[in-house]
This record gives sequence, C-alpha cells and structure tokens, in this order.
Amino acid sequence: MCRAFEEWQEECIQKGIATGIQQGIQTGITQGEIIGTLKTYKKFSVSKEETLKNIITDFSLSEEDARNYMEKYW
Repeated sequence: MCRAFEEWQEECIQKGIATGIQQGIQTGITQGEIIGTLKTYKKFSVSKEETLKNIITDFSLSEEDARNYMEKYW
C-alpha cells in the first residue's frame, strides 16, 4: 500500500511540474506578444492612449497591468 501511494505521489508531482512548465511557457509567449505589440505601435507613432486601449482589449488586460507594461516597455 505504501509503495502504491509513493508511486501515485510521484506521478502527481511529475504532472504538476509539466503543467507548471507549460503555463510558464504560455505566459512567456503572451508577454512577448504584448512587448512586440507595444514596440510596433511606438515605431508607427500610435498614441499612448490608443496603444493602451488596444492592448487592454487585445490581451484582456486590466488597465493597471496594461499601464505597467506601458511604463516598462514604451
């Protein structure tokens, strides 16, 4: 019984690690898309307010999160 529990526990840990890695990869991809969008808008002289509205809509960000990205990457 103890061995079965240990195997089950190890399987749960491995699934958790794989899930966490996958979520981390997706988060990184999304952040890269946001940063790329900000740089493109800036390069093409889109106003900060229009850029803010667009990234809020396009990436389903809160206004606070969008402003944080703007401050860091604009």
